[in-house]
Amino acid sequence: MAFLIRQLTKQSLGNYLRSLRKRQGIHLEDVSRQTQIQKKYLEAFEEDAHHLLPDPIYARHFLRQFVEAIQGDVDYVLARYEEECGSCSAVTDSLRVPRQRTAQRLLRTWRTWAKIAGIAAVILALVGYISFQIFDLVSPPNLFVDTPHEDIQTTVATLVVSGQTDQEVRVLVNDEPVLTDPTGRFTTQLTLTRGLNVILIEASKKYGQANTVRRTVFLEDLGSNRREPQGSTTSPFVPPPAP
Repeated sequence: MAFLIRQLTKQSLGNYLRSLRKRQGIHLEDVSRQTQIQKKYLEAFEEDAHHLLPDPIYARHFLRQFVEAIQGDVDYVLARYEEECGSCSAVTDSLRVPRQRTAQRLLRTWRTWAKIAGIAAVILALVGYISFQIFDLVSPPNLFVDTPHEDIQTTVATLVVSGQTDQEVRVLVNDEPVLTDPTGRFTTQLTLTRGLNVILIEASKKYGQANTVRRTVFLEDLGSNRREPQGSTTSPFVPPPAP
């Protein structure tokens, strides 16, 4: 008597998931609401349409939620998925519809340009900061002279020179150093000579250019002391007679 040996075919993962879900009496709509997974992805799992699924890293996560929702063996299903679709990541992109491929390319392009823009922004900010520091280092400081004013005449031989500059700036008045307070304020006195006096106030940083203000002051000659007219005499003071 001859026996016919029939080889049992192994059920695909999609058929297994569909059978398991139906045995539990669960509809795809219920699974979609419970897992927040789009129904089209659940259908792709049951139809073994791996090219309609998202990237494998997301597909495995969706599959885990799907199996948990239909009360299946998660480890068994994930092992079957790796067995049937272990190389899906290498061929899935070529099987995707043009819209999906375009969307993925646009996403990758956007991420690449976002990274480039971020790096460029950091570099520009760094270059701008360094440029500002160098410009501030080499540019001449601010210098405002309050006194004396320009082209003045005076009869007083002592002159006050005062003004305001930036912090940590060296100040010279006629090549003589002048102390400044923490805010950059300075004050000093000069002794004038008769005639025209040129006053140079200079403010400079350690490595930068100097800022110079020029003032001219004319000290008038008052001449010699006044003398009493010749022939005049001084008489003692005589009080008036009493009434």
